[in-house]
Amino acid sequence: MAIDIFPWLVMHHHRRNYLEICRPLIRRGEILIGDKSLTEGSDKGIPYHGFLFLVDGLNVFNTLIEEGMINDVYDHNERSKKIREEYDLSKPLLNFDEFSGFLMQEEGKGNDGAYIFNSKNGKVVRINEFNNNIDLPEGFSLIDKIPGNFVYDIPFPDDNSIYPNLGTKTRLAIKMTEAMKDKGIHAYQIKRSSYSNLGMGKVTHFNGNGLSEEFFFHSFYHDSVLVKGVYREYERRENSSRVSQVGPGKVLELDELVLFCNRMQMRKAA
Repeated sequence: MAIDIFPWLVMHHHRRNYLEICRPLIRRGEILIGDKSLTEGSDKGIPYHGFLFLVDGLNVFNTLIEEGMINDVYDHNERSKKIREEYDLSKPLLNFDEFSGFLMQEEGKGNDGAYIFNSKNGKVVRINEFNNNIDLPEGFSLIDKIPGNFVYDIPFPDDNSIYPNLGTKTRLAIKMTEAMKDKGIHAYQIKRSSYSNLGMGKVTHFNGNGLSEEFFFHSFYHDSVLVKGVYREYERRENSSRVSQVGPGKVLELDELVLFCNRMQMRKAA
């Protein structure tokens, strides 16, 4: 059975990034850093770490090497040998506690980490630099791979305004999954860039068609301010070049997240 890390990333984002790091900073439904609001679409001042995972089955590591997607392997012979050893000797991450513990250990290695994860045996390795100079098909468009409200909760009238605000890791996720579409490579992120009125980033999942699903936190204002989770799925329809949302999405109470994530984890077991 393949491991679906999307629900693990959602749970880690909730337990570590929201409860432990961000919740103490929330005032009136938004994160304040030094009494200042965070700028939507920017990662400046974000107090937690981001992650990018490229994921597939047993052959993901060798496939990415063979396709020239890992610059570490080619830049230096010693680094090439070391990264292979790190992958082969890595402790398998086979449950949420192991996975979340690994992410916490990695927090000391920089604000954003990029990794290869084997969804069959749980092996993982950190990559210093993926190949960002990818040969993409004619007519390829980053904008087609994301909805209009991907960067800003309320999109600007000019759809192209979101293009400059796509982060390096998000661009890489979109390009890699497009270039490796026939290999079944998927990309998962915990994004640092602020989104919606609360100010935390999203958890995203990209496949060869573009954005497949996402989760983020949002503040809802009624008699009092309540922070809830929002989950949305996306697809690219036959009559459209751009991904679009499937259905209305789900708004989740935070005490529902564990059950929701457990249900998501069973998708690949079905």
